[in-house]
Amino acid sequence: MADKRYQNKRQKHSNNLTLFATVLVVILVVTVVGLIVTSVTSKKKKSSTKETKTASVTQAPSADTPAGDSGEEEAVPTDTPTPTPDPDDLLPDGTIYEKPTKTGSAYMYNNQVFAAACAGESIADYYANMVNSVADKLDGKAKLYDIVVPTAFGACLSAEVQEEMVGNNQAALIDYLYGKVTSDNAYTVDACSKIIKHNAEYIYFKSDHHWTVTGAYYAYVAWCNAKGIEAHSTDFFEETQEFDGFLGSFYSLAGKPSSLDSDRDTVLAYVPNGTNDEVFTGKDGVDVKWSVIQDVSGWASSSKYNCFIGGDNPKAVIENPDITDGSACILIKESYGNAFAPFLVDHYQYTYIFDYRYYTGDLTSFVTEHNVQDVIIVNNMEAIGTDRADQINNLFK
Repeated sequence: MADKRYQNKRQKHSNNLTLFATVLVVILVVTVVGLIVTSVTSKKKKSSTKETKTASVTQAPSADTPAGDSGEEEAVPTDTPTPTPDPDDLLPDGTIYEKPTKTGSAYMYNNQVFAAACAGESIADYYANMVNSVADKLDGKAKLYDIVVPTAFGACLSAEVQEEMVGNNQAALIDYLYGKVTSDNAYTVDACSKIIKHNAEYIYFKSDHHWTVTGAYYAYVAWCNAKGIEAHSTDFFEETQEFDGFLGSFYSLAGKPSSLDSDRDTVLAYVPNGTNDEVFTGKDGVDVKWSVIQDVSGWASSSKYNCFIGGDNPKAVIENPDITDGSACILIKESYGNAFAPFLVDHYQYTYIFDYRYYTGDLTSFVTEHNVQDVIIVNNMEAIGTDRADQINNLFK
């Protein structure tokens, strides 16, 4: 009887344990399921909130929403960088849009004298062939830079006025010429565009066919751009010289108008920092010690432009003692190159200048013997004829 009560008690205890275990399992399952449901609901809620926020940012405000008060975070647009304008494009336009008045054998507008001149495409073709020929002869020895510059006629008068007067315009012909220069060793220098952009400045003499030192400077800057070096600013030069009272070649060509006589030109020159010493070889073959910028204040009124490198001589040599790296260039030029040459002096140890109208030596050999790295040709638009092209080509054997 006692065993039976013990078995009943044991059975009851076992049933209680089973019930307790079942309850625990149920509680555990419910808890786990609750946690899972809570997690999923939370994620969906966050996702829904994020999507709603994104939509509200990109959605345009309704017509009823005041500008700047949408109540939602606004998207910040990405700024596109504004290109920096070329300062030359902001310069005043000095272009003359009226045909100048015929005066003597020239033309005049506002006391500026012009000679009407522009070559044709056949002349440009011939000149470009010369540039290609010289560049190919120098290939592997030196780089060739070709600089064709406009005269005052091409830089100051509009293309339409030029075409009315001579049937062509200088800027277009220079572009055409450069398009025919195909040698890999020839580097054309767009001085024309830069000069035209500065045509409101004093870049050509009123009474002479030459450019001023300011015009030559802008050609020098264009050459530096083509060469990939930094041009010296005009403030770089520690000394300048100025010669007033200049009456140039156009004074007589225009019939010696009194307006030019009473409003004469001034010749400004920048003295190279490295040296003002040069030696030129005259047409008589004699070497003369001279100055890169010579004081011509006491010279005749028609000779002031000769302050630059002693004028037109077959050869001139300038050695800059501040530069000792053996660098050397050759400048091949007519008289426009005289005002350009001084700007080269502070870039090279040796600057060799040859006027192709008077020098007859072999420059190909000279380049090799003197370790010349750069050869620069400077010609104005009135000096690109076939005879001039032949003179230059004949210097390179």
